[in-house]
Amino acid sequence: MDLGTIEITEEEAAARVAEYESVLESERSAEDAAILSAYRAAKRGLPVISLIKAFQIAGYHTTGVSAGLPKLAVVRADSKECWVSVASNGNLEFRNKEWGNSRGALVGASHVRVDTGVSQPRTDRPRWRGHTVVPMVPPRHRPKRSRLHNFHILWEVDEWTPVPPKDPALLRHIRGDLWSVMAVWDLTEMERLVLSQRRTV
Repeated sequence: MDLGTIEITEEEAAARVAEYESVLESERSAEDAAILSAYRAAKRGLPVISLIKAFQIAGYHTTGVSAGLPKLAVVRADSKECWVSVASNGNLEFRNKEWGNSRGALVGASHVRVDTGVSQPRTDRPRWRGHTVVPMVPPRHRPKRSRLHNFHILWEVDEWTPVPPKDPALLRHIRGDLWSVMAVWDLTEMERLVLSQRRTV
């Protein structure tokens, strides 16, 4: 899975952290705070990604039952299921429940919006909505249960069906379109088997 990682060395990130920390002592803006958070993550050796770029790189399914739906999905890490809807302009909305109000922020308690700006491809039977299961976070990467809702999972969707994914990533939202990658792993055959038995609508 190509995440479109923003390239920055830990040394450069450390220098930028010092620069932005000095600015925040006298002037504080939301943009400065967001940039500082991203540089702090990079200084710790965590990859920082643009979610929009990751979705643009991955693109859409063009054939089969998933034609017209994105090849990636993202949802809160404590979710069991993921629904996607695709606007005609290519903008995506991912939810941990089938319906709900998602106006306002790009990232909310039950949704993530990705404004890709890439129109949906022409297919024989384009789909505008899809549904699949969410991968589990194995114990070695799992935050404490009380903190799991602060993280999201990004994964490659082979098909928008209850087929379990293979290679998810655990993300932490920084601000806007910036996310830090906390962990990437492959689900084992046993984990995928258990997930395949999860009941979906």
